[in-house]
Amino acid sequence: MTGPHLHLLGGFDFAGVGAAVPVFSRKARAMVAYLALQSGHSQSREKLATLLWGVNSETQARMSLRQAVSSVRKAMHASGGRFMTDGDSVALHLDGLDFDVARFEALAASSTPEDLEQALLVYRGDLLDGFGLKAEPFEDWLRIERERLRAMAVAALDKLVAHYSATKDPASCVRAATRLLTMEPLREDIHRVLMRAYAAQGRINLALRQFEHCRDTLQRELKLQPEPETRHLHEELRTRRMMPQGTSRTASPARTGERPAFESEPMRPATHYVKSAGINIAYQVTGDGPIDLIYVPGWVSNLDHAWASPRLSHVLRRLGAFSRLIRMDKRGTGLSDRNVGLPTLEERMEDVRAVLDAVGSKRTVLFGSSEGGPMCMLFAATYPERTAALVLNGAYASGRWSKDYRWAKTSEQVEEDLAVVEREWGAAADMSNAAPSLMSDTFEREWFAAYLRNSASPADAIALWRWGTEIDVRDILPAIHVPTLIVQTAGDRWVKREEGHYLATHIEGARYIELAGRDHVIWGENSDRLVDEIQAFVTGALPAAPGERVLVSVLSVEIEGSDAGADPIERHAENIRAELLVAEGRQIRRSATGFLAVFQRPTRSIQCAIAIRHRLRQSGLDVRAAVHTGECEERSDDFSGIAIDLSSRLLDHARRGEIIASRTVRDLVVGSGLTFEQHGEMEASGLPGALAFFTVDGG
Repeated sequence: MTGPHLHLLGGFDFAGVGAAVPVFSRKARAMVAYLALQSGHSQSREKLATLLWGVNSETQARMSLRQAVSSVRKAMHASGGRFMTDGDSVALHLDGLDFDVARFEALAASSTPEDLEQALLVYRGDLLDGFGLKAEPFEDWLRIERERLRAMAVAALDKLVAHYSATKDPASCVRAATRLLTMEPLREDIHRVLMRAYAAQGRINLALRQFEHCRDTLQRELKLQPEPETRHLHEELRTRRMMPQGTSRTASPARTGERPAFESEPMRPATHYVKSAGINIAYQVTGDGPIDLIYVPGWVSNLDHAWASPRLSHVLRRLGAFSRLIRMDKRGTGLSDRNVGLPTLEERMEDVRAVLDAVGSKRTVLFGSSEGGPMCMLFAATYPERTAALVLNGAYASGRWSKDYRWAKTSEQVEEDLAVVEREWGAAADMSNAAPSLMSDTFEREWFAAYLRNSASPADAIALWRWGTEIDVRDILPAIHVPTLIVQTAGDRWVKREEGHYLATHIEGARYIELAGRDHVIWGENSDRLVDEIQAFVTGALPAAPGERVLVSVLSVEIEGSDAGADPIERHAENIRAELLVAEGRQIRRSATGFLAVFQRPTRSIQCAIAIRHRLRQSGLDVRAAVHTGECEERSDDFSGIAIDLSSRLLDHARRGEIIASRTVRDLVVGSGLTFEQHGEMEASGLPGALAFFTVDGG
């Protein structure tokens, strides 16, 4: 939605008319949500103050309310909404805004399948999903409203399931029933509906697997066995599976050297583009499942040419059967802009965010394969509120060998691999590492070679391969707090099983699954098993969005100079604010001679430090600055955590005029053009070893 809107389903999203999105405090957002759901009815200031600031004194609560009202009124008025204050009451009228809750309620009250489908498109998630306040009255109200709207969504799905069952539309029935089970996984009647719908499509194995899922869920949650009706249906389906069957049109592609005769190349979906920092990023969307899933491939890719492989297109169709599948070509590859220079990991992360914004995905399952994995990890740590789950396949934390990461290749081995790539580029692909099981499949080898040729030039492919080996995201793994599935092939020759184990032991609560075999690519010998595991993981009960722990880059700055005076920060506040605004930074603390600021992108934090130093030097002053990226806890308008402490401690090692960065920051900005020189190491409690830090070149 690009017009003025207030969306509360799936999270808080407000945008006005042709202006930057305003930054509301957490309690201001809570106030807007509460007033919006009161349908324009006035609410007393006393009630609002008690609802949101009840733990404060009456004077403090009313002052906080006035500040929140002031911050919201202007943005709402300019956007078509009317924020009305009248004496001791406040009301919010949304006449000029698209308000998703009102639209959902109107559509869900209808009895036509078309309106109900539209209602469920609007219902992108629970009311203010992932949002919470430590204010008991508001939390009580929010819980009641969430349940009310959720019940309306369940009722709409019930109507659709009944309609599609009666009209014998199994594909639509599967879609509706699958979404209903994500909301109410203990509905045994819906498990049976889904089993019958799968059977009607000839997908008996999926129907039987659904029974197993139903049985396991009931046993785990209720300590019960399925009802007799469910068990009887299961036996019927088992009997049907043992009957002779013709060749299925949806069988997995054969492993011969020819394209399977039963499966023509599927129609390619439309390719769309979105601008990300001036770069055109190509993306495609297929499937209409209830869950948004974005697949980020490794190395290089081509959206269109992927459909020419029966094996890969089979995987993509299966992913799109239970999700809205979003795919993209990363900058510099495929159908996206080429010749754009080497990216940084955070630039690619922002490209993903741009694509998700373009398709209206507010909370998404990230599926990263190979080199696409580290970027997905960074996204999950940086934007936990937008990450429903993280799925990693053949992914790694570091691309180069080191003493504490001995499974990756050495620099010499990387160069040997690149020499082979350059020498054999254009010939039928050697798949002995990517997919040994397909080495004898002439069609796949020729297709893969063409796929690579259409994904990047030889020089770009080699540069991107080398860039991928320089990635190191080990330091951010503890900051990932979303449901995570790690799938690793035991004999993978490119990413060793130990690398999968490493991720599983360093990402909190990660689930690790190891598959037999040797293929690295997602369309190899384990493709169906891989999709089965992903489907089971993401269509189960996904936990709510994580709390307020976030990954940020923390900039510590201290001003020095004989002319600094008593309060240089105040005297130069306008210049500092201007640079923070450009770099999308947020000042969280200040003293007379220094300040702390947080950024979502490490490159921006360094660029901001350089810009502030340049500005202040024009006034005869100088700065010392330090940057570290790590996990913090956000409380109201403040941040706390080890990243704050480490940035402040690093500042003690910076000399006048110097900007230093931790190893974590250096590893995350590979490809940014910034260069670093080794400075030293620092011991810190809470870290497994010494923290290396570097001088920003020229700093």
